[in-house]
Amino acid sequence: MISGAERGKGGDALARHLLKDENDEVLVLTPRGLGSPDLIGQVRELVALSLGGRTDRPVYHVHVDPDLAITDNDGARRRFWHLFEQEFGLASQPYAGAIHVKHGRRHEHRVYSLVRPSGAVVDVGFDYARRERVARVVEFEFGMPMPTPSKHSRAIVKVLREQGRDDVAAWMEASGTTTAERPVARLSPQERLIQERTGVDLDGLRAAALAAWRESADGAGFVESLRRRGLDLRQGRSGPVVVDATGTAHLATRLVGAAARRADGTRIPAAAVRERLAGLTLTAHGERHDERGDRTGAQVAAAPGGGPGHGAGAGGDAGGAVAHRDPHGAHGERGRRGGGGVEHALDRLVARAPAARLRARLRFMPATRNAALAEALDAVRARLWIAVPGQTDMWGLPLVEPERRV
Repeated sequence: MISGAERGKGGDALARHLLKDENDEVLVLTPRGLGSPDLIGQVRELVALSLGGRTDRPVYHVHVDPDLAITDNDGARRRFWHLFEQEFGLASQPYAGAIHVKHGRRHEHRVYSLVRPSGAVVDVGFDYARRERVARVVEFEFGMPMPTPSKHSRAIVKVLREQGRDDVAAWMEASGTTTAERPVARLSPQERLIQERTGVDLDGLRAAALAAWRESADGAGFVESLRRRGLDLRQGRSGPVVVDATGTAHLATRLVGAAARRADGTRIPAAAVRERLAGLTLTAHGERHDERGDRTGAQVAAAPGGGPGHGAGAGGDAGGAVAHRDPHGAHGERGRRGGGGVEHALDRLVARAPAARLRARLRFMPATRNAALAEALDAVRARLWIAVPGQTDMWGLPLVEPERRV
């Protein structure tokens, strides 16, 4: 039984994802706590209900796909959601969702609001291991012969025994899942999205990067080997990156290390990759080569947005220099407008007058909340107004008697 989850802001794109027609059939679920008649409206309603919460990711998208070895797919999904809502305290939270039918197999998506009526936010910390534990219980109860392998098996068994589910824990231990080598996913969720977006096979890219690494003895040789394979090495924000044919950057330390681990089980340390590449002068990712190839370090540093960790045009002045950074890419003593350094930005914000801080907060609040706040303030002022000549409100506006509404 496989499950996945992601927190986010919600939106129409999420609803359209649940309705996409690549499935043989899409069955929209009866929502809980929502009144909109269609899925797009329901997701919008979930977002609106979450405006009072102190989070910028109020929506929790979860999906579950029972294993083919489970004959009662519908029953397994019902049991999973029951245990899942108990585990995360979501039993009374609004949700919307859909069931996807593809090649005769069903899996279910649900989108929950994480903001409670009080404004508190549901804690979904360590959600991967907690969902895995719920899935193991369902697999055991629905007769799967073996549990799905998980890198959290030992931790799951420990918690199951604490919860009194010794039967599930013993079943997992008897299967050998707690002593087996931890499985490593071929692609992370982010890498899977990158592969789908670019069409570049990441396994092939890793193999090419590893071959270039092993046939070279130094950084310059590594760059030449990459270029013979249609790849390039540039400077990214977190270090050197391998750039594929679509222009997508892949962190070199992670790419080479993952390739070696998949090839023979021995990972090349990130420190070893950085050491080999330390002496190279690389063009920042996002900049173009000139007619003669890579530019020199001085040219890169002088170009708009040049230098380590910058894309084209990032903070360059009219002469091409990056005023707020030193030659090594560190922040200088003065900011872009001549103020203090970036490290003092928070102190400057805190030192602002209370009225100025409130105005800044209001500018970034959604328009609907601004309107509601203004209406509430008008109502309070209408009840408590006292004429005080010469005084102003918190925004600096003269205090005048508000218009009486009939």
